[in-house]
Amino acid sequence: MHKHYIINNRVEFHPAASTLRDIASPDRVVVLNSPAGRCLLLLIERAGTIVTQQEFLDIVWQRRGMLVSPNTYYQNISILRKGLKKIGFEVDPIVTIPRIGLTLASDTQIVIKDAHPRPTELPEEEAPEPRVMTTPAVPPPLLAEPVAVTGASVHRSRWLTGILIALLVLVGAGIVGHSSARENRFIDDYRFAAMVGACHVYLAQDIQTQNERSKALTYVTQFKDACTSYPWVYISWYPLLPRASVIRCDRSMKEPNRCISDYFIEER
Repeated sequence: MHKHYIINNRVEFHPAASTLRDIASPDRVVVLNSPAGRCLLLLIERAGTIVTQQEFLDIVWQRRGMLVSPNTYYQNISILRKGLKKIGFEVDPIVTIPRIGLTLASDTQIVIKDAHPRPTELPEEEAPEPRVMTTPAVPPPLLAEPVAVTGASVHRSRWLTGILIALLVLVGAGIVGHSSARENRFIDDYRFAAMVGACHVYLAQDIQTQNERSKALTYVTQFKDACTSYPWVYISWYPLLPRASVIRCDRSMKEPNRCISDYFIEER
């Protein structure tokens, strides 16, 4: 049985294939990479709650034997958002809760469908009904409680456990090396703009006009005092929406680093 999801009655999301399909134009398909697809699945499964960055790292990567840096998380969320935009979402359904995590927008509607392998067609009245999930409003961040997730114990024979551990070590080593190479591509979406105090400021390529550049640089002024600790600043925004993202890091995205993400919504 393979579950897939209908998002806002316009896009089919198939976790097994990590694809987004436009329902109105079935030939339009966006293929996400596996981690980005797992991030979207986690957001859907946890609709109505906030998923923290650490939970993404634990569930999407570490439980599969992969140790990655926060940069990989940021990169895959960026890939996911671009995929959703490309498939037709004019408004980003993923909402950033500053310094806490991510959640789906409260008006996001999810319909769950189960594809059952059937040797013969079931009568129409026996076909399983799709289940509808409506994302409830997220409680204020101060009320959000950390969620502890514990896995059930699974017993296996000693020789099988040894084989699985060996495979995880080999696969994990290969994936960590691959992820490190991909992290350096994060900066390909940004261009160096200016030095603001001790901050090296990079702007997303979507920020092009002089007016847009000047407006984006104003976000840095409130962080100038922290430039000595987090001197690498990456700014992006959504052209049609009053939202901006500021990622501040203690080192360049080309190096192992620690980052802080700030999210701004302008009042209009």
